Amino acid sequence: MPSLPRIASTRRNFLSLAAGTGVGILQPRSSWGASSAAREDQPYAQIDWDRCRRIGSVTHAHCRSQRSLDLLCRRGLTHLAISNYYPSAPCSPTEQIGQWKVGQDFCTLKGEGYVEREFAWNEIIRDPETGWFDELPTAMQEKMPFQSGNPCFTQILPEVILCPNAEHHSMTDCNGHFNAVGSNFASGTFDVRSYYKLNNHGYAMGTGMPWREAFGRMLDGLQFADGGGITINHPKWSHTSPKQIMEFLDFDPRVMGIEIWNSTAEFLSQTGWSLDEWDAVLATGRRCYGFSVSDHAHNSDPAFQGRNVLLVDAATPASEMPAACLRAYRNGNFYASLDGVLELKRFHCSADGKLDVEISGGPSKLRVVSAKGVVHEQAGEAISWALPEGKSSAQEHVYLRVEADQVDGDDRLLTQALQLV
Repeated sequence: MPSLPRIASTRRNFLSLAAGTGVGILQPRSSWGASSAAREDQPYAQIDWDRCRRIGSVTHAHCRSQRSLDLLCRRGLTHLAISNYYPSAPCSPTEQIGQWKVGQDFCTLKGEGYVEREFAWNEIIRDPETGWFDELPTAMQEKMPFQSGNPCFTQILPEVILCPNAEHHSMTDCNGHFNAVGSNFASGTFDVRSYYKLNNHGYAMGTGMPWREAFGRMLDGLQFADGGGITINHPKWSHTSPKQIMEFLDFDPRVMGIEIWNSTAEFLSQTGWSLDEWDAVLATGRRCYGFSVSDHAHNSDPAFQGRNVLLVDAATPASEMPAACLRAYRNGNFYASLDGVLELKRFHCSADGKLDVEISGGPSKLRVVSAKGVVHEQAGEAISWALPEGKSSAQEHVYLRVEADQVDGDDRLLTQALQLV
């Protein structure tokens, strides 16, 4: 089991940071008290737990081969918001190997900005007047002209939903990577190492624009108006501070939240968990969903960890599932998981602040977490805890979320946070 962050020991730092962000947790913009737990816009408020379908989903998984697709599907993941980059373009069932080297119909150009027109790279690079083919090393010249090959995917299972998505990067005014879950926006080029000198000649490798413009274009490209949005990827690995996360979140409510677990970041530098950042943001009273992802890990490790489990009405017709899954993300009707063995069976908080949560999958160590740290721990498959009485109780705790660690396994489940103020 990966080592867990020391939540309680860093709580004082979280509260100190929150107090200086402009949204005080002791003097919030608005407060509903414990009754806010019953609001219809809270995560899980509209879930009928007796007729709920759980759908394994990814919001960050790089996949451009049948083998990669099979590795995801074998773990029970069927809603696949594949997040390719170089270029950052949504994956389609008909994508061909090498097609982005042949051409694309989008790019950020120096002097023009983001444009949508045909870019045929063979012709552009080898143009006798404006091209730069002769500047390329011989090894690169010998790989041209580019040609597209066979389809990336030869068999997509009927139950698999390919959701538009891509990982966008290289903004001009900030670091970080961001997924546009459910968006058809595309950016960048194939030339990740500048081997073909596209960037040198004015073709941006990534978005090549300020993050606010990039976010706006991602949101404008959403497939469904009421579903999907932007995720802030691997904050710990990217050194994205809580202050910067909050600036991103405040840009638009469709900026959904952050990756709290990234398997690849854990493998590379033990920076997979971003719970400190999550709790610091939640302590300000902001809505911030937590996502659990594989990233690249599934391509090299069949036992990869990281998934989101969407909670969708079991009566939803197949034709409406793509929209329903994206609405589940937008509304916070999902939970984060490492392996998917533990399942969230019920999450309820009454108007008077009594929290009841049930899971299945075996005995677990369960915790209730708020802005005050771990406020309750219990073993088993259920946990109950009541918000202390008093007018200031909700303002002191700010939010509630639950974690479950499997006793006889490596799985971990994390619910979304219930906002109290």
